[in-house]
Amino acid sequence: MPLDQSMSAQCADWIAEQLTEEYGGFISAEAIDAMLEFEEEIREARGDPMMSHPEMAEALIAKLAEEGAPVNVYGGINTPMLVEVLHLEDEFRANWGAPRRVR
Repeated sequence: MPLDQSMSAQCADWIAEQLTEEYGGFISAEAIDAMLEFEEEIREARGDPMMSHPEMAEALIAKLAEEGAPVNVYGGINTPMLVEVLHLEDEFRANWGAPRRVR
């Protein structure tokens, strides 16, 4: 189930906060929000709402690179980071009462 715009913004803020606390780096909530939006687009385009996190992370890397984001470079976005974002999104969704199922 896609998050509505308000919940998506809250989810992005929460994930950015968690990543900052856990890893000491900084990633903007806006970047996370874009990733969440791209994720929904990818799931819909592929007709695969249960796409696994590793598969989704690879698809997101490709989409982010296409959009000009710094991927797979020092200080940029990488696949393990995206998998962590997806797990944090799962945690947010579970706490919100709308867990999702993935393979």
